Amino acid sequence: MRKKPMAVTSSEETSLLLAIVCALRLAITVPIIVVLCLARRLRKPTDYSLKNDILLAVIRSLGWMPLSLRRSRAKRDNLGAVQNSCRFSKADSELGKKVSRPGFEGYWVCRGSIHGTQGFSSQSKATLLWIHGGSYITGSALDALVPLLRIAELGVEQNLAINIFTLEYSLAPEARYPTQLNEATAAYKYLIEDEEIDPDSVFVLGESAGGHLALSLAYNLLQQGLPRPGKVGLLYPWANLENSGTSFEMNKYKDCLDKRDLDRCADWLVGGDGRLKFADFMNFASSPPRNGLRWSQVLPSTWVIIGGNDVLVSDVCKFVDEARKDGVPLEFHIEPRMPHGWLGWHDALAEKQFLQLSPGDDASTILPGMARSIKHRGFVALVYLTEEAGD
Repeated sequence: MRKKPMAVTSSEETSLLLAIVCALRLAITVPIIVVLCLARRLRKPTDYSLKNDILLAVIRSLGWMPLSLRRSRAKRDNLGAVQNSCRFSKADSELGKKVSRPGFEGYWVCRGSIHGTQGFSSQSKATLLWIHGGSYITGSALDALVPLLRIAELGVEQNLAINIFTLEYSLAPEARYPTQLNEATAAYKYLIEDEEIDPDSVFVLGESAGGHLALSLAYNLLQQGLPRPGKVGLLYPWANLENSGTSFEMNKYKDCLDKRDLDRCADWLVGGDGRLKFADFMNFASSPPRNGLRWSQVLPSTWVIIGGNDVLVSDVCKFVDEARKDGVPLEFHIEPRMPHGWLGWHDALAEKQFLQLSPGDDASTILPGMARSIKHRGFVALVYLTEEAGD
């Protein structure tokens, strides 16, 4: 007996229609982008190959794309790919364990060694709280799962047991600020109260919008009288939601971010009256104090990295200058000629090769992005963190 074909739902028809319309628009737009890139390169040399120049321009132009398609384009089954991979098929049972509590959701990536050579205890040397990016409108807790696992492996190489927890915060415009801040605060309290992890051993690491949320979290913890983390790390943080830095103009043809799109994302996040209501959290590149608080009260030792071609770089430099003037121990690195999010781009290209390795195989030259950067520049912060916690 022949099976009846599955009926196509109206939502599937709508999604298919949207995809077709977007594909047609791209087919028209891309040739125009190529011509504009060629003309611009004739007028002024660039830091990129023609291929990368066109790729960045195409990404900048995608702000018109419906949000549902932007999210589906970014969504990957990272957990399934990792759990079925050669390298992690026999990994610790905590890998990808979901935590759902009132006020937040998140995932344990590992508790100690990912390959099970060290068990978890509340006395483990360091706990990494990862906060993903995505302009507050896309992204998920497990987007950076593979680089985070590599960080855990690097910890073992340094005789350092790392617990990694990643926050699944709610996205705008469905969830407005400060929902995301409340969720980050609840996750942090879960780590230090429910899991009884020493706050001094917590390293909060945020990427892009997650960097803004990490700064907001540190500020909010002080306001609530909660202990601050031992370290904060910021990967190309979106420090100023007003998007008023000079590098927006200087780097507008060198980066993948577009000011108009970021302005729209900020509006979706805070709403009509949110810019005034949450003024203390909008622009971390402006001069303190905020409600009488200084950066030296808000931030512990902090590590910041950003690309020189990032449109956010001028705001990040302002934030770094203010924090340093206020006495924050801060390590800052600008990677020349790199756009926003370059660490993640490099990692994404190497993930498949990395996952094909066996647990004992050398991976030191494979993942060129976040994990290697942290090892060579910011990983020392984790080592110092554990030394201080043990004193």
